Amino acid sequence: MRISALSQVVAAADRKPAVSTSAGLLLIVLATTLVSVGGIVVIGRARRASRGFVDNDPTLRDGTQRMLAENWTMVEKTARDTGMSEEEIARVRANVLGLGDG
Repeated sequence: MRISALSQVVAAADRKPAVSTSAGLLLIVLATTLVSVGGIVVIGRARRASRGFVDNDPTLRDGTQRMLAENWTMVEKTARDTGMSEEEIARVRANVLGLGDG
């Protein structure tokens, strides 16, 4: 009985693995690459979707425009201090205050 159990253990040790070591490593690398690329694609789509959502949200634009209009004196001073020309400032004023199409 003991000899038959020992022969089964030896027989199991003599068998070759079903998958070689190099094939196993290749499988792990491919699976990791697939998961990584999938994650990058999902995160990229989520970022793009969130950016598009913020840019197209009229309530956020209205709030920013209102804040700029309320603080126009400071905005204009900062624009001059950073080197904007008078015509650029006039164009921004028209956009922010809704004075023209411009």
